[in-house]
Amino acid sequence: MNKIEYIKNAVSELLGKNQQGHDDKHVLRVYKIAMKICDETSDANRELVAAAALLHDCDDYKLFGEESERLQTNTKRILAGSGFDNEFCEKCLDIIKHMGYSKRLQGIQPTSIEGKIVSDADMCDASGLIGIMRAMEFRNGVPFFVPDCLPPDNLSAESYRHDFDTPVIHHFFHKTLRLRNLALTEFGRKCLEERHKTVVQFLDTYFDEVDAPQPWKDLLNKYR
Repeated sequence: MNKIEYIKNAVSELLGKNQQGHDDKHVLRVYKIAMKICDETSDANRELVAAAALLHDCDDYKLFGEESERLQTNTKRILAGSGFDNEFCEKCLDIIKHMGYSKRLQGIQPTSIEGKIVSDADMCDASGLIGIMRAMEFRNGVPFFVPDCLPPDNLSAESYRHDFDTPVIHHFFHKTLRLRNLALTEFGRKCLEERHKTVVQFLDTYFDEVDAPQPWKDLLNKYR
């Protein structure tokens, strides 16, 4: 078994039973998108991109808590068993440490080409139809839409990290519809632009079918 296959198997074992949109299927989609971006980026280290893409959710605070995120507990354990050398492991850990939407709200983002590729791949899987489905899976049991509960205009990184109980539709305005402006690669920009259109179309149709109050339609117009 090669090193990347070892990581795939370890990640599948760790995340395979998750039912909140952060399972191994999500990770494999991110991995495949990242490999596509690599095909257009000749100076990227493909193994580093592959490893970081596969490992990026292994210590997600939403799944494992903030201490695990800070210490990168699961990621370090899997990397230690993979056979990659220390330099490679440190680069991979650094990429993951600088990834994530809440990090972007704090002005933190990857600086290496490999980190930019993995970040864009992850954001692509948070948009489009799959992003809509993942949002509903993550907030299972929370109302999708409450007509008289508009999302606040501004949301801090800290508030976003703990915003789990508001209507599902808030997630689209706090994150999904903002992703197209956060792309770090040309492929990511094109992918997010197309998926953004899908989300807008979905919300347009939904608002028409439920006869949503005009303020909701006005809010959506800001993201066209």
